[in-house]
Amino acid sequence: MPESQTPTTNPVRNSHCSHCGAPYDAGNTGWPRTCVPCGGTAYGNPLPVAIVLQPVYDASGSALIVITRTVPPARGGLALPGGHVDHNEDWRNALVRELKEETGIDAASRDVRIVDALSSADGYLLLLGALPDRPVAELPPSTATDETEGWELLRRPQEMAFPLHTLAVHAWFEGRYH
Repeated sequence: MPESQTPTTNPVRNSHCSHCGAPYDAGNTGWPRTCVPCGGTAYGNPLPVAIVLQPVYDASGSALIVITRTVPPARGGLALPGGHVDHNEDWRNALVRELKEETGIDAASRDVRIVDALSSADGYLLLLGALPDRPVAELPPSTATDETEGWELLRRPQEMAFPLHTLAVHAWFEGRYH
């Protein structure tokens, strides 16, 4: 770069909103960060994502708990419960937190076992954790949350809102995660 084009100041990592480019206020240094001009939220660690495989059973057989998303991305799509691991959060705690937030279902992080780690082309790392089988009758009723229409039962593999969720659902029903 010619000397006349050399920047006069050194860029500061994470000093501007990745959604609109506006600078963050000097006091806006923690995570997650919300941009005042556009309202976008940035996370210090958008990766990995903890995904829940909660198998259940009733008189009709076995199923997985899934949700219908009411937020982007993939609004209206069917997905496995899950979400980003927060800064300094154990992925198993994130998994049970996301299950509770999206379905109202409680679980213990000590019961989570990792069954797979999948990477997407856009750089996301999904940590898939399975919980023990539970009877449907012992679950709380399905109710809408801030991010979902509630939970429902998936009794056979099908196309999901996210390609890696589709892979995980197929693997589960094929017995590869048992």
